[in-house]
Amino acid sequence: MTELELLEQRRELVVLAAELQRANVARRLERIQANPAKRVLRLAANAVSRPLLFKLGSAAMAFAVRAYRRKRSTRKKH
Repeated sequence: MTELELLEQRRELVVLAAELQRANVARRLERIQANPAKRVLRLAANAVSRPLLFKLGSAAMAFAVRAYRRKRSTRKKH
C-alpha cells in the first residue's frame, strides 16, 4: 500500500466519521425538538388523570369505610 493510498483511505474514514457525527447530531436535534411537545402532552394527561385517580381512590376508600362501619354496627347489635 502506497502512502497516497493510505492517505486516501484515511480521508475516506474521516469523511465517514464526519457523516456519522452529522447524522447523530441531526437525530439528537430531532429528539430535542420532539420532546417538548411530548412533555406538554404528558403533563396534560397527568393533570387530567391524577384528579380522576384521586376521585376514584377517594370513592373506593369511602365505600370501604362505609362497608366496614356497616359490618361493625351489625355485629354490635347482635
